[in-house]
Amino acid sequence: MPGMESGTLEEAKELMLKNKHFVIGLIVTLIWAGNVAAGEVEDVMAKADSNLTDVKDQTYKAELEVVRDGKTIKTLKFTVKLKGLTMKVVKFTAPGDVRGMSLLTTADGFMYVYLPSYKRVRRVAAHVRHQGFMGTDISPDEMASSVLSDGWHAKIVSQDDKVWVLELKPKAGNETSYSRQIVTVSKEHEGVERVESYNSEGKLVKTQIRTKWKSFGVIYIPTIFTYIDNRTGSKTIMRFLGCEVNKGIPDSAFTKRALMRGD
Repeated sequence: MPGMESGTLEEAKELMLKNKHFVIGLIVTLIWAGNVAAGEVEDVMAKADSNLTDVKDQTYKAELEVVRDGKTIKTLKFTVKLKGLTMKVVKFTAPGDVRGMSLLTTADGFMYVYLPSYKRVRRVAAHVRHQGFMGTDISPDEMASSVLSDGWHAKIVSQDDKVWVLELKPKAGNETSYSRQIVTVSKEHEGVERVESYNSEGKLVKTQIRTKWKSFGVIYIPTIFTYIDNRTGSKTIMRFLGCEVNKGIPDSAFTKRALMRGD
């Protein structure tokens, strides 16, 4: 620049060079940090889903306790068959008025219900999948859902020495009624211990708490799931009473025909 002494000019050039190196270093650091964060959240989600990926199949016996105003008004018993990340059959065994009713989730994500009184299999409509099922605080989607990574974008919003806290937002094509979920993953158990679900207005509408972790062979899972409707204060408690793994369940068990046969 006119009037600038040569020494000052050299100092300015050196300063610009240093700033250039700083900016490049900052960009590299940010890119690296972003990749690390993305890799970490994928690792956390993989840990949470490992109970499904570490075994070929699972069979549960369980019960639902529906609580209103502090009193149990209904108890349902059922069995669950799981295979892979998506295939699932829930079959109710008691009381008598629901015995034989079944809920199927297929490998392609479709959901069907079998009504023994009509001896028919019906596809569950999208809007029904988000409503309380059979007078409980659990929707068909929540009954069918097993994996954390399916249908959601996730990021880590906080963590400490005990938990990771993730924020999940639905991917395109995910027909959930929730705009986001806050999921707490235990570092000790490497599994989900709390889920908070928010509606399109950003209000907390459902809280799910998982407790009483227990080992069943190669998997370690919570055996009590408490679902709380934050709008009404009602809750439903799901208890797993037993679990068997790697029983060799065939894919044919997860079909509409199998529902009709009562398999």
